[in-house]
Amino acid sequence: MWQLLRRSACSSRFASSGWQGGGKVHRRLLAAFGAMAASCGAFAEGDADGTDSYFGDFPVVLSASRLVQTVDEAPAAVTVIDREMIKASGARELVDIFRLVPGMVVGQYKGHQPALGYHGFTDPYFRQLQVLIDGVSVYSPVWGGADWSQLPIVLEDIERIEVVRGPNAATFGANSFLGVVNIITRDPAVEHGGEAIVNFGENGIRDEIVRYAASAGDLRYRLTAGQRADHGLDSHPDTRRSNLFNMRGHYRLSSSDELRWQIGYVGGDQEQGVHAAPNHDGLRSSHYDAGSLQLRWTRTRGADDELWVQFSRAERSHRETLPFTLVFPAPFGSWNYPLDFSYEYARTDIELQNTVRLVDSVRGVWGSQLRQDQARSKTYFASEDWQMVELYRLFGNLEWRPADAWIVAGGAMLEKNSITGTSVSPSLALSFEAFPGHTIRARTAQARRTPTLYEERFDWHFELPPALRAMLAGMGAPFSIYATLPLAGSIRTLQELEDERIRSLELSYLGQFPEQHLNLELHAFEHHLTGLFDQYRYPYPTVLGFVSPDADKRAQYSTIVGFDNLDRALIKGQSMALRWRPWAGGLAYFAASSTNIRAEGPGARVIEASGPQHTVSVLLSQELPGSWRVSTAYYRVGAMAMLSGGDALPATERIDFGLAKGFRLGTRPAELALVVQNANGGIPVFELQDVDRRTAWLSMRIDY
Repeated sequence: MWQLLRRSACSSRFASSGWQGGGKVHRRLLAAFGAMAASCGAFAEGDADGTDSYFGDFPVVLSASRLVQTVDEAPAAVTVIDREMIKASGARELVDIFRLVPGMVVGQYKGHQPALGYHGFTDPYFRQLQVLIDGVSVYSPVWGGADWSQLPIVLEDIERIEVVRGPNAATFGANSFLGVVNIITRDPAVEHGGEAIVNFGENGIRDEIVRYAASAGDLRYRLTAGQRADHGLDSHPDTRRSNLFNMRGHYRLSSSDELRWQIGYVGGDQEQGVHAAPNHDGLRSSHYDAGSLQLRWTRTRGADDELWVQFSRAERSHRETLPFTLVFPAPFGSWNYPLDFSYEYARTDIELQNTVRLVDSVRGVWGSQLRQDQARSKTYFASEDWQMVELYRLFGNLEWRPADAWIVAGGAMLEKNSITGTSVSPSLALSFEAFPGHTIRARTAQARRTPTLYEERFDWHFELPPALRAMLAGMGAPFSIYATLPLAGSIRTLQELEDERIRSLELSYLGQFPEQHLNLELHAFEHHLTGLFDQYRYPYPTVLGFVSPDADKRAQYSTIVGFDNLDRALIKGQSMALRWRPWAGGLAYFAASSTNIRAEGPGARVIEASGPQHTVSVLLSQELPGSWRVSTAYYRVGAMAMLSGGDALPATERIDFGLAKGFRLGTRPAELALVVQNANGGIPVFELQDVDRRTAWLSMRIDY
């Protein structure tokens, strides 16, 4: 069996399913890894009896059901990306780490805005994925998705990332549609002292980060501060600079009670616009500020007996103005008409969770949540008033072990929101350990995605300048009619939307092979999606719709975009993930997916093209004598076209490389690393002109 598994993980025979384009690269990577093996053969021989020192059980996760479980006992497929993998990947951006998740796709929109997708729907605002930091949602109430490049954390703060692959609304509610990302930061208890990190390299990369952790009696805390900058893509003016700060603290109130707090801030400036459109989409700068606060009181009464209450608050403001000139024929002349794209939003959340063991074979977790989202923008909502969305949740999950080899897990989320009303999202999973270390799991789940404010409540149109409106009103018909119309329209949804819905069937195998130091997951899924939102155009009289000299422009300006539940899709596929420790200090990770999307409705072709049929990820890392570490990563993504206007992209391959040397600077531990991304040349990441070129930088870390 070992030889079969080895072939499936590392051989180009896997290419018969569609990955043949990367065969030569696979062989080069394997040859390089073989050279690493030769250099550390003494390590392997010397540790022949020390298997347990570098091979462990399946990792423990929290995000599948809110219960502490190992990956093979969790009721959903979970990918865990730990600190070792983060470091080996050479990632500088948080979003790049998700290239290691089977089926996930990462792109880049206008340089500074990451695009993400899973089983399709790849978009700068990937709205089908719930995103949390330490259990608190950072899903944008206005646009949906997460502002990946504007989160108040750095990679060094992260302990691990848990990615639930599949619907999980029973645990985290609506918008946990195709998956959940839970970013879990480090407990200050596992750190002591400080570190300074500097990244300096091509494309204007300039990062300075300082971190410090300490404990004093019942208090422990960690502080992080820094700034980051780069020039984005060559095809866009998208230079960015940001500053961030975060703090995580714990104070033990008694032997059973603890207070935890987290504070975060990130703010900065980003260039916007297009080089070729000096007036229509000219160069400008946007500024944003985002702050967050989380307070949690926890009472631990024993194993599987814990109660916590949490309050969180997040605010974000975005300021952006485009200088613009309206040019009309005589006698109307030219008008200064700055376009304001500013907005702000806030989220307030109170949540309670109680974990209990009912009997020896049954444990569970239940809780409730109250949330209020509010957003304001004169441009997007045609009003200075706050747009409010209220949410109420009641959830519960149970785990029952009727026999040693069997686990039955079920849960549901009852949810009421002020946009689409009341819904219930259930899930049920059955796991069977056929023999020790080998588990088969069947799962079914349902979830919903609530419309964002962008989809449900936008009234984005452009009014005439007041002086021009007064001029037209005084000129009589037909000009007085124009004075009653908006200049142009962009987005306005007429009817009330219903939730998007998904029903999922999944089958998984999880295997441990201790003698080979290997963990393996095989996963098959079938997702039925209905009521998917799509854009349509409807008549909307405007001034430009009457007076534009070009017929196509008149037709365009005589309509406006709205959203409706128009599409449906069936997504089927398989994935595998293999983590192998071939010898001491070595790590090999392989992930691959095959996905087939079939859609119906006006947006069918766009949905079907929004995800690749095949993805492959390979990560190799080796600790070498003399405190050296070498790593390389290979990613292949099949042909696709991202949503929001992305071009049809060919299949792409990307190779990253890292080399690090540990040493002492006086008495202080330090490390110098070289990272090269896209070492094999640039690849298009959204439009064909948007090429993410080869980029190298040096990273220096000093502990103090």
